Amino acid sequence: MPDDRDVARRALDLQARARDYALVSIPAYQEWSKRKLNEGESPALIANLDARAMWLLPEQVAGVSEADFEELLADLKWTIGEA
Repeated sequence: MPDDRDVARRALDLQARARDYALVSIPAYQEWSKRKLNEGESPALIANLDARAMWLLPEQVAGVSEADFEELLADLKWTIGEA
């Protein structure tokens, strides 16, 4: 179990190095969004996601997967009452 110093160290690292990454700048997102549009997903919903960002550490960007995008899309649909 991490102690308070470890938690503080990780928090400071996150504050110093994390930044917003636009979804459209994440390579896996580009492929996923094009496929979703080709499958008939609403262009308005995809445009909404296109305008979003994720706050990540640089090394986390490569780990963002289609499952993350599916979850964002499902959350958006739930929010607007489409789910």
